[in-house]
Amino acid sequence: MSLDFRIATLNISGGEKTHESFPQDTTQTRQKALMLLIKQLDADVLCLQEVAQYVDADGVTHSPIGAINEAGNYQHVNYGKTVSMESHLQVKKDIMVRGIFNDWWNWSKGNTIHSRLPFSRLGDPDKSGVPRNIPLYIPLAYEGTRDTEPRFALLARLKENPFPYITSLHLTTLVGERPPRFSRKKIQQSHLMRYEQVQRILDLVRVHILERGQPLILAGDFNAFKNEFGIKQLLRAEQGFIRLTPDVEGPTHPGMNEAIDHIFFFPRERLLNYSCRIETGELSKRASDHLPVVADLQIK
Repeated sequence: MSLDFRIATLNISGGEKTHESFPQDTTQTRQKALMLLIKQLDADVLCLQEVAQYVDADGVTHSPIGAINEAGNYQHVNYGKTVSMESHLQVKKDIMVRGIFNDWWNWSKGNTIHSRLPFSRLGDPDKSGVPRNIPLYIPLAYEGTRDTEPRFALLARLKENPFPYITSLHLTTLVGERPPRFSRKKIQQSHLMRYEQVQRILDLVRVHILERGQPLILAGDFNAFKNEFGIKQLLRAEQGFIRLTPDVEGPTHPGMNEAIDHIFFFPRERLLNYSCRIETGELSKRASDHLPVVADLQIK
């Protein structure tokens, strides 16, 4: 018995940014492009990062999640916060200051998993369940910058044989690790932080998933190239994860020369077939400053 499905991952940038090719785009046109893109991708499972929402003074939640579900025909969704006003109020974070003076009760952003297939419990695939939000990095104090931003992985399991586990994750990136202004110290520090975050994922899943040979998909914004040590050594060489290689390699974020968004699968022997691509069309560039990675899988 095998399971065939399509999975996609995309950092939607919290709706606050746009691709450099379309600086004239407004938030409204970007959101419209995102919904059209999600419909076009037609993924059975969609992993998103930097999904932002807020609760106004009347207690009404303003979130793109409902529209995303409608665009992709998703019946199942889970949202895992990474940072929020209620837990991380910081005056150096402009959107939090705006939220205070717009009388928001709360603002947050995080990772989501949207699925046309139901979720099961992580430990019992025969029973319905919900994904869990797993901390990968908790700073001593959040200072409103990416250097001190908490990082999480949202872990789900599909209630469909062979019951694959799926994560939507977003790993650390640091100010000063990328051109045009970067330092060797920041590059080394960021590589070490991502290495430690990947190690925490592996520590979490080793006994209950890896050692049992259960199928596991890691999808998201790794903020790392495919040959960075934490990926090449920890995931691929030591644990045997296979990176789902796009048919045409290329960057998934402006200013990069290769992809930083990836999909990985474990164990290799349970992957019967796959195809993968980076969706590079104009709609993708209007929807976010990242490009989606999409894969069709057949697993046993």
